[in-house]
Amino acid sequence: MKLRLQDVAPHRGLHWVRQGFANAVAQPLGYAALFAVFMMAVILVGSLPVVGGLLLLASVPLLGLGFTMAAVGAARGVRVHPAVFVAPWRGAPAVRRQRLIVLCLGYAVVSQAVLSLCGLIDGGSLDALLVLAASGQADPAQIDAALDAPGLVPGVMARLLLSTLVAIPYWHAAPLVHWGDQGVAQSLFSSVLALWRNRGAFLLYGLGWAGVALAGAGVLLLAVAVGLPASLLALPLSLLCTVAFYASLHPCFTDCFAVVSEPADAAAAQPDSPSA
Repeated sequence: MKLRLQDVAPHRGLHWVRQGFANAVAQPLGYAALFAVFMMAVILVGSLPVVGGLLLLASVPLLGLGFTMAAVGAARGVRVHPAVFVAPWRGAPAVRRQRLIVLCLGYAVVSQAVLSLCGLIDGGSLDALLVLAASGQADPAQIDAALDAPGLVPGVMARLLLSTLVAIPYWHAAPLVHWGDQGVAQSLFSSVLALWRNRGAFLLYGLGWAGVALAGAGVLLLAVAVGLPASLLALPLSLLCTVAFYASLHPCFTDCFAVVSEPADAAAAQPDSPSA
């Protein structure tokens, strides 16, 4: 199908955040299962020797595509099911599958380059801090020493900046390949153009999620203040926010790209089409 890039009002960015939570709440078990199945597959793939890390990174664009396809079906009353991860590879033209593979591998290579570069910048201090924090046995002095590592702040800033730059061309790329039948280079360019032309909406979208993160941290701090164990709330709260974020990619995509004069019978022939 043909997709047309369209301009989006800035206030729609906050609507995408709200719609993400609305989608997640409409079928919470389905979306949670969707994310859980993906994470289990990631753990299995990541454990493979040599290629595990690269395949893990390559799967990230498919997560966003899967959630977007699930939201399209949910809007029609279809139950969210992990089978959406198989749909892009089942019955799709071979050229489309090949483009998705190239797109995902390209994302993996670029992401790995970013991680390697940032590792050189911080000298491994961020990884050391994360390992120390995950151990649960570090004393405050060890944590303070890890936080004072000279390369930590530059490394974190580099990760934020470079990860954002990588995310921009890949933000809409997988759906554009799957639905728009675009080539890899064209999909990356179209994604960059969509984010640039609608930068006001995406700015509010990012600020909205930053506000969600701050609100979540506030809830956990309040729980600790009243004597409740924060661990009881941290997992379900983080799961809800993560699922809502990925579920918000659907309204984000459908606002930025409209189907161009698709006949009703053609739309009916494509059950995963975003047009309905």
